Amino acid sequence: MAKQSLSYALEARATAQLDDYVVDLAWSPDGKQLALAGGEGKVALADIGDKISITPLGEHMLGTLALAWQPHGKRFASAGQDGSVALWDAAGARQYKRWKPGVGATQSLAWSPVGDALATAAGKSVTLWSAEGDKLHAFAPATSTAVALAFDRPGTDLGVALNGELAVHRIEKSRYETRRYKWPAACLTVNFSGNGRFLASGMADGTLHFWNRSTGKDSQMRGYDGKVQLVAWSDNSKYLASCTGNDMVLWDFSGKGPEGARPLVLSGHTDRVDAFAWQTGGEHLLSGGRDWRLVLWRPGRAREPIDVQMSDGEISAMRWSPDGKRVAIGEKQGRVSLFEVVVR
Repeated sequence: MAKQSLSYALEARATAQLDDYVVDLAWSPDGKQLALAGGEGKVALADIGDKISITPLGEHMLGTLALAWQPHGKRFASAGQDGSVALWDAAGARQYKRWKPGVGATQSLAWSPVGDALATAAGKSVTLWSAEGDKLHAFAPATSTAVALAFDRPGTDLGVALNGELAVHRIEKSRYETRRYKWPAACLTVNFSGNGRFLASGMADGTLHFWNRSTGKDSQMRGYDGKVQLVAWSDNSKYLASCTGNDMVLWDFSGKGPEGARPLVLSGHTDRVDAFAWQTGGEHLLSGGRDWRLVLWRPGRAREPIDVQMSDGEISAMRWSPDGKRVAIGEKQGRVSLFEVVVR
């Protein structure tokens, strides 16, 4: 008898309410806690079990912008419009340290893969800090405001999205060399493929740009109807997903790559997609947005959604758990939901 393909679906597990617009989420490495960031400034910690229990920790005046949980650690960092970065001790549910890395809002945070360094972007200042919040290295002031940060998977390179270029800093204690990938538009994202072969960026001019890191060859994908602000690689580096409207556009980097090929377009929303995320260690893709729909995809197997769930409001953030079995969803009205991927 022929094998039947497995049928996957999302099942709701728990919900809770944050008294704020959910702008970001971050899982603890053990999957037992979830850090929450609110657009009005709230920072909270949720214990994840049969229920979601939320404990307020503090705030950033004027709004929280980003969260990042320390890999293999018990601390997470938050950044906000007030320009400060805060380290929070999850075990004690308290603030550990707070400081201002530079002039202006701190827009982006990124931990190194082993958790020994935290990168911050505040205005034109990009700085590395220890896990204790002590300054390790300040890079030369950037040519423009740094809007996004990302480490590559080995943690040897730190990418910075700037106006007109991506700057990639080699992280070495004895020296810090920088390679620049130029393009005459504002870079909005910085995305390393997991296999290290490619570096991609969504652009303000409505293009998606990527560079082959070994040859330096650069390529661009056009046809987007606005700024490309949502970009993410699948865990296996096969697909590069992007979105500017109702549909998601996936470029296939297997074989000869995407040049000259048509992308995979996933249509399952009736309004703008505001968040999507690839499953940790898996092949599922989840998307959500202004139509209140939470859509589960399996791009390598099907072009149609494999499950659709309705939320209680517009979806603003989503993050897969470290084991890839659950996903946390944040909504604009403050609702936080937990779903699990099951086989039916």
